Amino acid sequence: MHKVKINLIKKETFYVCGYSVETTLADNSKDVSALYNDFFRSGKESILRRLKGSKNGYYGLSWYTKNHDRYCYLLGIEVGPENHASENTELKVIPTTTYAVAYFPEGDDIIEAWTKFYYNVIPENGYKVNDEHNFYFEYYPNNVHGKYELWVPVIKAPKK
Repeated sequence: MHKVKINLIKKETFYVCGYSVETTLADNSKDVSALYNDFFRSGKESILRRLKGSKNGYYGLSWYTKNHDRYCYLLGIEVGPENHASENTELKVIPTTTYAVAYFPEGDDIIEAWTKFYYNVIPENGYKVNDEHNFYFEYYPNNVHGKYELWVPVIKAPKK
């Protein structure tokens, strides 16, 4: 894996609509793979692309549901604020915050990337995860098999 560089980006409120699954770290690979397969094979992407203000790219949005034992993973796209969740979708409002962002080339293992970025790179750069925000995401600008970005909400870590 390449050397991971941190970038701080303030992102304004945006909206992601998609399909989700609740999972655990142990079941993540199986559950998220099934979600991706269903999304692309059953025409769900085309349902989302018809929404107002839909943008190119894909989001893999995560949020914790029970401490850090369970979480939801939503595969979706950015849409305009005028949309409503329908046809078994979820519409999430992602509030304005500052993110630590890292860019990864096609082929870098995403689990390894998340682990290194979340637990090593962010703290080593003087930041800590903003757990109150509780939305973390992968962004795939072209397709879900290409280059990707990891976005983690952060705040400055207190000085030791």
